[in-house]
Amino acid sequence: MAEDGLTFLDLNMHLSLLLGVAYYGVAGATAAAPPTDAPTLDRIKRYTNGGVRMFLFDAPGSGWTFQHPVAEIVLWVTSSSTANGAPVFVTASTVTVHTSMFQEGMVGHNLAFTVTSTADGVPTYTAAAGTTVVDVDDAILKVGMIGQEITFTATGNSYTIIGYTDTTTVTIEGDASGEADGDTVTGAHNYPITSVTSVLIAVVTGDASGEADGATVTVTSDGRYTLPSTFGGEYNGRITYAASTNKGVSLAWGDESTIRRLRENIDTQTGTPTLTAIRKMDATYVANRWELLTYPASNEELTVLLPYELHFTALSADTDVHPAGAHYDEAVKAACEAYAEMQGEDTLAGRHQYYLQRALPAAHRRNGRSVAKRLGSLKRPKGELADWRDYIRRPDVTITP
Repeated sequence: MAEDGLTFLDLNMHLSLLLGVAYYGVAGATAAAPPTDAPTLDRIKRYTNGGVRMFLFDAPGSGWTFQHPVAEIVLWVTSSSTANGAPVFVTASTVTVHTSMFQEGMVGHNLAFTVTSTADGVPTYTAAAGTTVVDVDDAILKVGMIGQEITFTATGNSYTIIGYTDTTTVTIEGDASGEADGDTVTGAHNYPITSVTSVLIAVVTGDASGEADGATVTVTSDGRYTLPSTFGGEYNGRITYAASTNKGVSLAWGDESTIRRLRENIDTQTGTPTLTAIRKMDATYVANRWELLTYPASNEELTVLLPYELHFTALSADTDVHPAGAHYDEAVKAACEAYAEMQGEDTLAGRHQYYLQRALPAAHRRNGRSVAKRLGSLKRPKGELADWRDYIRRPDVTITP
């Protein structure tokens, strides 16, 4: 059966056996496993990651073809569902919903649980401060809600929370003394998404185990779409809509400051995106990730194709697969052995020679079979339009402003 490639555990296990540090159980009678003592295991892991990085660095002149993937990015729109059971908390919270809503591009955005209660008395307004104290009947309020809004259903008025007293009392900005006792009050508990397991399951930061089964769950779109973890900041070509998208307009690269300027007056404008940019994300909740910005924010779920340079930092989980793929397993394995030898592991003498003289050249030949044999002329014919869609509008395509 074909596999995706050797995993971090496979490579660590291979080096452990070669270096004679594998663990065979307390009685020495179990199947081999990586060493259990932290210093030795750390050394093995460093050799493995060093070997993978060395292999990537030793690319042929034209580069490794596997380092130029094309990502399919879903321009998701505001999505809602209901919680399928209470979230499960260990070190983070796993949230499961009833209907498909999660996308990889939502990582770093807030997952909001809608919470409701009723006003406990008429809100108390202090004119001198310009603030109002609001009491509710149920313990739905959290200190983390400061800066967010609560809404009174009867009037539809929303107010920003600026102070927290306890789970039933907050201070809001403005005069809310006209709101009625007993009116429904709605707010949200926000949890940043750290990873997406499937369209039904997401992992969020914080303890969300207290949220109710069946609660409404929402992720709000803002024209920012998180790129794959292997994207390191470099794209290799034009970004395009997926096949049969049939939008009749093209996407162009721009500077992210241009999009920020366009959003200064109307931050919520939506439509068919025509301008895109790349920006490094805030690392508060997700580290070393980049995001795609569009203008305007998409008003429908669309897929765009982005050719980019694959970025590699390190393998960490046992199930992580090296980035080169199964065809290069032998070369990657040899690179890990060679790297260990270079760090002074005498028992691996000769492995660097094998890597340079056999494994690496074979990998270069395989890579050469993956590129086009004839590229043809790279010049655009004189007078040809850069993109006909920039000048021609098909009559059967409706363009959303």
